[in-house]
Amino acid sequence: MTKMMYRFLFLIFFAQRALAGFFEFSEVDDPLQSLWQNEKLEKKLTECRVLTKSGVKYGSCVPYGTCMLSGGAANGFCGILQTCCIYENTCGKESDTKVGYFEANEVTDGVTTCNYVIKLRNPNICQVRLDFVKFNLAPATMTLPQYATRQIYKCNDDRLKIVPNYFGIPELCGNNDKQHVYVHVNQTDGVTKGVQLQVTLADRNYNPHLPTASWKIKITQLQCPGEQKGFHLPKLDADQDVIQDFPQLAPLGTIQYFTEKTGYFRSFGFDGSIQKQQSYTYGQNYAIGFKRDINICGIQFTPDYINLPFDNYVRIYSDRDCKHYLYVPELYFEDQLTTLNSLVSKVCIRSAAPFKSYAPGPFYVNFNSMMTNFTTDTVDQKQGFNIKYELLTKCT
Repeated sequence: MTKMMYRFLFLIFFAQRALAGFFEFSEVDDPLQSLWQNEKLEKKLTECRVLTKSGVKYGSCVPYGTCMLSGGAANGFCGILQTCCIYENTCGKESDTKVGYFEANEVTDGVTTCNYVIKLRNPNICQVRLDFVKFNLAPATMTLPQYATRQIYKCNDDRLKIVPNYFGIPELCGNNDKQHVYVHVNQTDGVTKGVQLQVTLADRNYNPHLPTASWKIKITQLQCPGEQKGFHLPKLDADQDVIQDFPQLAPLGTIQYFTEKTGYFRSFGFDGSIQKQQSYTYGQNYAIGFKRDINICGIQFTPDYINLPFDNYVRIYSDRDCKHYLYVPELYFEDQLTTLNSLVSKVCIRSAAPFKSYAPGPFYVNFNSMMTNFTTDTVDQKQGFNIKYELLTKCT
């Protein structure tokens, strides 16, 4: 490489640092990344990972000046023109990075609150996806609410509350490793400027029997198409975020969204080990969406585990028998007897019998645990579900 080329690259490098204080740059892959090799840094789109003396840290690839002005710490390089910007991700912090983490490992005994604020990075951010890479709090326990006559399961010791909450994200506790939720935001109300993650913990000094609380939540801000407000340089880079984010946007109203052709969805708090399984909390009512391409004609569900309360000793599949249920539009049990092959919507079975839906339009499942006018079985505490779904291309 000639001296003239070196000078040209360094001029670009320092010019971008200077401009970063005045203009907003969108994070895109660096076209010169291949010219810069750094074994300690891995980069994928806007996300980067740096190996430091204190361990692996995650951040976003942004211009150096943008990182400094936004309160981040520059670590390594994302190619020539950008740095891997690391933001503090623990209790009491806030960040407006596109991809970030809220993390706490083995919270100190005596800590009872831990809050984190996600500042929306521009007016077109419409959803924030939270991926629970790791999430372990004390599980839901049975309690008798004030003025109630029947016990319910509730997050009594630890809980995560998410604000705002338009579509029924429940308070979360227990084991939610590898779960996710979508937070829909409405910035047109003139009030919503961010998302709050509010963790409340039982004091371990007085509750030493409780498991150690720990979590690592990946935060991704998703941008909807819309008019770009303010000055962006260059506009093509600003549009790149919309192109990248659009396939990840969840249907409005859903708090979970699955885009793969097959996979599993499960109740919040489902431990994965049936021996350790504790119940989900009561009072939930939310929707789960599945991506439907034009060649998909149906969806099949096969329970790996399902235990939902119902009021029928002969265990006939029937809408009226379910106390808590999965609601699936136009659902069929195709392998059952003729009397059981009728169209149903609510599912509360306790078997591995598969069921299918051939509904037109979007595929979704609604989980409802609102009804509490029944006596909870104090022996059978393993309420929950873990269900495999498969999108179908042949439905005849």
